[in-house]
Amino acid sequence: MSDEFLKVATAEINDEIFAISNILSACHTPLDVSANASKIQKSTHKIKGLAPMMGKEELGALSSMLDFMLKKITDETITDEIFESLIISVDAMKKSMTQSDINLNEIKQKISQISSTFI
Repeated sequence: MSDEFLKVATAEINDEIFAISNILSACHTPLDVSANASKIQKSTHKIKGLAPMMGKEELGALSSMLDFMLKKITDETITDEIFESLIISVDAMKKSMTQSDINLNEIKQKISQISSTFI
């Protein structure tokens, strides 16, 4: 990938993570998250496509898992556990953009557990 592509893709992913963070900051209950799930999902969808193209496969995998989960969320399925996991995920996503040694396995396992209840 060219340096210009990496620069633009990095900025776009950081913008999407920032957007998710802002949405979650405005959420105070799981129902708030449910009401904003489609907005958050649009950002995770962009990240899941861009991240692997710039060598951030783990971030892409986490974003893909979040994307799946967010598509399945309804007012009845949102829980405190999902809300907390989204907040932890966004923090991990931010770190993964600036630190190469971030391990996303733990949060990916958590999201996978949660998502398995939707199937």
